[in-house]
Amino acid sequence: MATFEVTRSFGASVDNTKIKFSKLYLRQIWEGPNTNQTGPLVSGDPALQFGLSGVNSWGIYDDLGSEAKLVAKAQGWHTAIHPNWYSWFSMTFFEGERFKGSTLQVMGASRSANDGEFAIIGGTGDFAMARGILTKRLVVDVAGSKIFELTVDGFCHMNIPVPAPTKMGPWGAKDAPLREMEGKSQRLESVTIYFNSVVSAIQFSYIGEDGRICNSGPWGTTGCTNSPCTIETIKFCPNEFVKQITGTVGDPDYLSHLKIVTNIKTYGPFGPQDGKSPFSFTVPEGKTVVGFFAQCDDYIRKIGVYTI
Repeated sequence: MATFEVTRSFGASVDNTKIKFSKLYLRQIWEGPNTNQTGPLVSGDPALQFGLSGVNSWGIYDDLGSEAKLVAKAQGWHTAIHPNWYSWFSMTFFEGERFKGSTLQVMGASRSANDGEFAIIGGTGDFAMARGILTKRLVVDVAGSKIFELTVDGFCHMNIPVPAPTKMGPWGAKDAPLREMEGKSQRLESVTIYFNSVVSAIQFSYIGEDGRICNSGPWGTTGCTNSPCTIETIKFCPNEFVKQITGTVGDPDYLSHLKIVTNIKTYGPFGPQDGKSPFSFTVPEGKTVVGFFAQCDDYIRKIGVYTI
């Protein structure tokens, strides 16, 4: 059965929405009552395979079986110029389907009439400004027809609404005035932590709903008075996401240390690890941390995260 995956690339613009479609089946029929392509429109030499051309309206289905559902058509032109077959077509999705009315523009050359790769050079609707690769592989070859398995792997401009963030936490001991992120975040860009004997302040930057970098904080005290203050800034890579945060509440009920674990590395601990009450939070599968909130006065009392 066909699969349609659309993955938002957090931290990038909507131009980098990833699309991956697999197990689509194109039926090419040139003989019989259900033919979906013409014969040669331009006279050529069959022996040399030069100039043999036709117009196609190939059906694309979500499965191989007789109950398969038509999801799109590949409508365009194909021609032979030895040793390659060239194709230009618009892959149009049907009304009532998930991507109704949207198209992918495909073109390319294949040395084999059976297997090959084609470039996706554009698209419309949900697939505006698409680019990527369409791969075909012959799976059925019977008299007068062939069936190819198609895979689409690419990127496009897709306006996926940023979901409302969910609060998780906070963790700590004593209540204090609440500090919160404004607006919607789609990706955490950086975190700056101020610390000495406690975590005295935190600030962070994130990609907002409009794709611009926004800043929150600093929350707490950035100018340490009792001892020298250390400032550490974490700049996350585009493919890096927070998997876990751990910390300890010290005495008198301040956040005494903080550690941030991503899929790439561990940052910290920031502040002394001694304390009376440790905590640990692991981000649920399928979620990503996009910001923080805190309860703080002169120093951080409690800390929590926003996830989407």
